[in-house]
Amino acid sequence: MKNQEFTNNNQHYRQLEENMQKEFHQLLCENQPLFKVALTDDLWLHYLESLELSSRQQYNCSCCKAFIRKYGDLVILTEDGQIKSALWHPETVPDYFKAAVTQLKKVVEASSIKTVFYSDQRQLGTPFSGERSHLSLMLPKHYVSKSALKTANQLMAEKKAEFQLFEATLHMYSRDSVSIMKTLIDSGALYRSERFIGMISWFDEAQQVILKEKDALVRERLMWRYIAKAKTGYCHLKNSMIGTLLDDYQEGINTDELIRRYNDKMDPSQYMRAQSAPTEGALIEAEKLVEKLGIIDALDRRFARLDEIPEFIWRSPEKKVEKQKMGLFSGIIPKIPKVKIIDWPITTMTWKKFSETLLPQVNKIEARVDDTNRLMSLVTENIPDSKSIFQWDNPFSWYYHGGVDGEIKRRVQEAGGRYEENDIRCSLIWENRTDLDLHCLTPAGKHIFYNRKRETNGWLDVDMNVRGETMYPVENIRWTKGEGVEGNYRFYVHNYRDRSNGWGTPFKVELEVAGQVYTHQGELSVTGAQETAFEFIYKKGQIAKMLTSNQSREHDTWNLTQGAFVEVTGITKSPNLWGERNWEQSGNHTFFLLKDCRDESQGKGRGFFNEMLISELREIRKTLEIYTAMTPIKAAEVATACGLGFSKEAEWNVLLKISIDGMERLIKIDRFD
Repeated sequence: MKNQEFTNNNQHYRQLEENMQKEFHQLLCENQPLFKVALTDDLWLHYLESLELSSRQQYNCSCCKAFIRKYGDLVILTEDGQIKSALWHPETVPDYFKAAVTQLKKVVEASSIKTVFYSDQRQLGTPFSGERSHLSLMLPKHYVSKSALKTANQLMAEKKAEFQLFEATLHMYSRDSVSIMKTLIDSGALYRSERFIGMISWFDEAQQVILKEKDALVRERLMWRYIAKAKTGYCHLKNSMIGTLLDDYQEGINTDELIRRYNDKMDPSQYMRAQSAPTEGALIEAEKLVEKLGIIDALDRRFARLDEIPEFIWRSPEKKVEKQKMGLFSGIIPKIPKVKIIDWPITTMTWKKFSETLLPQVNKIEARVDDTNRLMSLVTENIPDSKSIFQWDNPFSWYYHGGVDGEIKRRVQEAGGRYEENDIRCSLIWENRTDLDLHCLTPAGKHIFYNRKRETNGWLDVDMNVRGETMYPVENIRWTKGEGVEGNYRFYVHNYRDRSNGWGTPFKVELEVAGQVYTHQGELSVTGAQETAFEFIYKKGQIAKMLTSNQSREHDTWNLTQGAFVEVTGITKSPNLWGERNWEQSGNHTFFLLKDCRDESQGKGRGFFNEMLISELREIRKTLEIYTAMTPIKAAEVATACGLGFSKEAEWNVLLKISIDGMERLIKIDRFD
């Protein structure tokens, strides 16, 4: 009998393709992660050898062979840790292929998981060549990798490495430790703990489910299931702040000290800061990455304006000027009604209560400016429609004056210097390995510097970067309370050894004398360069007479008067909470934007912080940190989105003067809720 001519339809081949695609898409409708298994045999040979001998040659197709070898091992994992093939379902295929598909299913489901599956493209396999169709699949769009930096193969290799790390971490911390730290984080006692609620909850659940499973193979599969569903960074818990917290707890550190350590490390000016300068090779790679991601424009930052803010909790009513009709008595000046000021005591309440009860009725708000650490500014893209670099869906970021400038106190104290209880204190900070030195010429004509640290009751108690040992140095000269000597003082900065590789070294000097705080900012670019920061005459019990004009007081640089009430133009949440997709992991802040408030120091080092950026930029954070430290924020002169900021986790203690229908009240907001 003459051999029958082969077509795809002879053994219902098209039905095999269609049923495979249908079953595959039904599985993925539930957003099940896909995995690859570790095979010891060739799946293609299992498939081919399970077909009838007479027709094997007809099915020995290079396209189908490539598909089965590359994608035939795809599986999903059930909640109880069982493997289920994503492609091979004998119950739905034509009879001719049942034996082959049954064999493929058996081999795949008996294997161990190798990694999580990623793909750079939707189309898996070659659907057609000529007039002949082949085994192939189309992935849903959300299954395709969106990484601009790494290929699917690189991502799959990373997941294999994450498995090793996750497995070790599971056994590193006791169930009691994890449970207690989860309770502490959930309680809100830790600064910005909401950033880690998701991570600790995920790890707590994973540890409970995985460790109670006695079957080692099932336990391994459950680990893979949790890894596949983990958000970026979750598998690296050991190297995160949660890992530090758990390590401290298991070492027996008491709760108060544990919280203090955590809060210090979570300070915005310290958290996710690079600990060393980038190498020349790292700078080249950073250039390539920035270009590849298309974010060069996004790194150009400027101060935001009030009219650009998309969301407000409250907005000051716009004053409309209407043209008045000229009547018979229009020339007579009417009596101006006085604002009624009721001599009520200050009412204290939470922000939550105030915003729900009084705020909807308020016509005008003024906030008293007391604490410079609360001063904040909103920053945005300078070039419109730049590609986003933040974890949230808008180009805005923010910084706190105290978040960066409070760094001086932290560095001085951590280095063993004396920051408080002084008649005179002068502190210098900068952010690279250059050896800057702080010098003082005292009233007695003596010279305090690295080679003569004690003179005229004064003491250089912190001296850094002799060998370029840190990226975050500080120097501190002070006269303890009661030991200040009257007379003329001059403080200057000397670039003893430049290590900036031509970038220059921006610095900040903070002077505290007679209860007043002054700041000076400068930059030294070459070895041997000097710059005077302050010169003044000190008399006990009096405000210092400043002889230099290149310094400013903290409130002055923000165009504010200390202790004064300033009109609030709008109240908004931090940008990470705007829109439908909020990102509370980056904090929950409320900003009171103030009339005429602006940071005239140009906000160097504050255009963005590493913790705000998308994960793809993590590997170049050293370079980005140096870049933003050197780069002023543009358009300070027209900034109208600056004011006072308050975190959900911290005390507020802000005094508001509010007006409701012409009646004024004083309200103290003590905390968020």
